[in-house]
Amino acid sequence: MSICLNKLLKEINSLSPGLIKKIEDLYPINFNIEISTLPNFSLTLSSDNQKLNFFSHEDPQFALRLDIFEALNALKNKQIPTKSILGDTETALVFFGVLANSSIDIELLVYKYFGDIPALILRKMLIQSQEKESTNNNQINELLKTFRDISIRLDRIEQALLNG
Repeated sequence: MSICLNKLLKEINSLSPGLIKKIEDLYPINFNIEISTLPNFSLTLSSDNQKLNFFSHEDPQFALRLDIFEALNALKNKQIPTKSILGDTETALVFFGVLANSSIDIELLVYKYFGDIPALILRKMLIQSQEKESTNNNQINELLKTFRDISIRLDRIEQALLNG
């Protein structure tokens, strides 16, 4: 089974003009996506065929293997670990680099094509990860402040010992 992506790609092109032209320069692209808890699927992108396939290609240019947390992190941060790419890494990096440098609002696309429940779930996951990141940053800043205070105290003790 396959889903035609022509309408989605037109929408993406309207959100980020020039993106499709950059992707078309890489055509044809055939790659598999393997996310740990989901069935494997693949993308076929060529000048006459843009499809999301619910099967794996027999001979893909590259494959993307992620666990569910890496996949969510990739959507949020627009970064994919290179260890997750198998096959033609150069084409994969150029393709994902083009996508990462685009100004696509994933949340809006999910809402428009999949409805409000998946969009709310995506928003909740992104907000939770931002809150966790904020908490981690606060803890790191507190730790750095403590180290600076200790360093200043050590400098003062050293000066007192040298002068005294």
